Amino acid sequence: MRVIITGAASGIGRACAQLLAAGSVIAGEHQLLLADRDAANLESVADAIGPAAATCVVDLAELDCGDRIVAAAMAHMDGIDAVISNAGIIMGGALIDLPASDFDRIFAINTRSAWLLAKAAHPHLKASGGAFVATASMSATAPTPALGFYSCSKAALLMMIRQLSIEWGPDAFGATPCPLARPIRR
Repeated sequence: MRVIITGAASGIGRACAQLLAAGSVIAGEHQLLLADRDAANLESVADAIGPAAATCVVDLAELDCGDRIVAAAMAHMDGIDAVISNAGIIMGGALIDLPASDFDRIFAINTRSAWLLAKAAHPHLKASGGAFVATASMSATAPTPALGFYSCSKAALLMMIRQLSIEWGPDAFGATPCPLARPIRR
């Protein structure tokens, strides 16, 4: 399986990379493209996994992040079977106290980067019948005190992934969208 993982230098992203690498002994070889802006920790994770893992140092706030990650993945793996869009940031504060620059940064990383990566990876995922997975948060469905923009960005991410599943479901499931992504009708 050929997998892209963002936010792979630490936390959930690192754990995903380690679990996939450990599972490759049982399920066959996995090739991983690990992406993060933290070059030192990213290299450490890749070194621990071995030659199956390549890295792409990228700031997910940049508009070309999706294209850069997919280009690196294609150079390393010659295809994409899954994307784990996990990178994210958290900023504290009440909405009334936060500046517009914090809004722009948190939405760029937590929401827009997943869309840019999905757009760039879509042709490859369609060809392989692959999957796009994004890490959200319980804050996506329940407001969290003192995490104003974080909660909003994760709610937007959740809705964007639902929208992608409606639009792209037929690519993986034939003529009908993914059964888990049906719109609610009233």
